[in-house]
Amino acid sequence: MLTTLFSLYGILVALNVLDGISTWNVVKPNFYARETNPVARWMFIKLGITRGIILAEVLWIGFITLVFFLFYRDQVMSTVLLIFLCVGILVFLQVVSGNFRIWKRIRQRKSLLASQAAEKEQDAERA
Repeated sequence: MLTTLFSLYGILVALNVLDGISTWNVVKPNFYARETNPVARWMFIKLGITRGIILAEVLWIGFITLVFFLFYRDQVMSTVLLIFLCVGILVFLQVVSGNFRIWKRIRQRKSLLASQAAEKEQDAERA
């Protein structure tokens, strides 16, 4: 059980790091409205995107770590912790995959706009 708990904890921490990276890619340079979490959006506005994401991830990973080390030794609480970690992993899988889908659409839109601008420039040169 202990190995499973530590593995799930590691996966959840890794997903939180990926959440920070994918959020940064979606929200940069200052598209705060893309952040759906109002507390995180407020932190990004007040601290800037990079510092806000770092603070948000440190706080969240710190909370996960605190809960993990408070509960992992007790038999009953370790079962609760197992459920907590599994639910957290499912939630953050959804969040991270959603962020990466949005980031992909943003890149596609930028690429399309760049190609349209290049076509207009070529048309202007031909005329």
